[in-house]
Amino acid sequence: MTTSAAHDLASAGKILIVDDKYDEAVQKAVNELVEIGMEVQYWNGKGDFPETIRNARVIILDLDLAGLGSRSAGHEFYSLAVQVLNKIPGPFLVAIMALDFNEDDPQNLVKSYEHFFGPPFPGYVLPKGLKKDVEEETPAAIADLILGPLREKKILSLVLLWENLVDRAKDLSMKNLVRVEVENAIIELIQSIWNELGDKPARSATRQLVQTMMTLVSRNVTGGTVYEKLDALVQEISKMQRPTGRDPRLYHHLMFYQPLETEGIWTGEIYKVIEQTNCQYEYAIVMTPPCDIVQGKATSMLMCFGFAVKEECIEDTTYPPYVIDPSVSKKISNMEWTRDRLRAYVKERYLAGGQSLPDRLYRVRHFADDMKGQPFDICFDFNNVRTVPPEDLKKWKRICRLDSPFIDEMMQKYGTQAGRIGTPDWSH
Repeated sequence: MTTSAAHDLASAGKILIVDDKYDEAVQKAVNELVEIGMEVQYWNGKGDFPETIRNARVIILDLDLAGLGSRSAGHEFYSLAVQVLNKIPGPFLVAIMALDFNEDDPQNLVKSYEHFFGPPFPGYVLPKGLKKDVEEETPAAIADLILGPLREKKILSLVLLWENLVDRAKDLSMKNLVRVEVENAIIELIQSIWNELGDKPARSATRQLVQTMMTLVSRNVTGGTVYEKLDALVQEISKMQRPTGRDPRLYHHLMFYQPLETEGIWTGEIYKVIEQTNCQYEYAIVMTPPCDIVQGKATSMLMCFGFAVKEECIEDTTYPPYVIDPSVSKKISNMEWTRDRLRAYVKERYLAGGQSLPDRLYRVRHFADDMKGQPFDICFDFNNVRTVPPEDLKKWKRICRLDSPFIDEMMQKYGTQAGRIGTPDWSH
């Protein structure tokens, strides 16, 4: 292997070997990879995924994790292997290294994973594998097997470069911190955050500390060889053919996150109002400013209520748009508009999303009842706002939290709508 090839592999992320036995083939693979600078981790595949393993992007996988030495028919043979893969956070590149590897194993492994857990497979499986006796005789075979495909998988390469860049930025941040009296500085920082958070600081002090530390990391992510490689790859990917469909779950994770159960009420949290029925005002979002929550000024929470935008709701004649949307209600009174025509209009207006809605409505896109569900939109009604005691919120189900800058924009729009000066229609 050339020096440049070894360097590329050594900067390709962490390797995890999953095998029920730490045999001679595994030992030689570990030694070879460590010699060229790779960080290699090992797991026997039993129990829960180890907390100590992080950022495993290349998985060297044995298929016979039960140690039976024989093959069963169909998906059953791959069941233990795919259960292990389901426990490992992806994306990753899987290289099969087994005693009796055959050419059908890669595609069968993917099919079995999707059979048990559904698509998509969380990464890639190399179409070529490795028999253990070959690795024992030629230790460099495992590195040669991995290197080429890692170069070809652009998205995985981007993930690896990004993780490499963040690791470097963390080192630089810590290096800058030790130039000051680091112990005193961190004590001062934590106590400052604690004091700023008012009477119940434990709710958010840790998250605020993490965000502050991540700010230090973000300042050090630019520059260096890794950044230049990432920059070149971003430019290359930007010119690739755009996918025909977009997965809205990506945008859901960019906009929302799940607060810890121990965290208290915070601005932007969305609740399911249990007592309401479907297709009505069944959601509510906290609109109380963060400063009022921190300083303990809010004895009750300002909640804005909203309804889901779903096709099945359009059949319900009590669905809020039929009542609160002037454009729709005017057509209801027009005898020329049949029920079918009216439903088609509401569907186009709300589901297609191309038309502007009344100022009182604010659409939040890509919401889901759980962090894994299929996203949909919610329309929050700025005219349906009331204060709710914190103890009443405990009766509702907290779904997730709308992150910045999305909640900031919503609150700005609400402030504009709530503070606007009204004039008669005939003056316009």
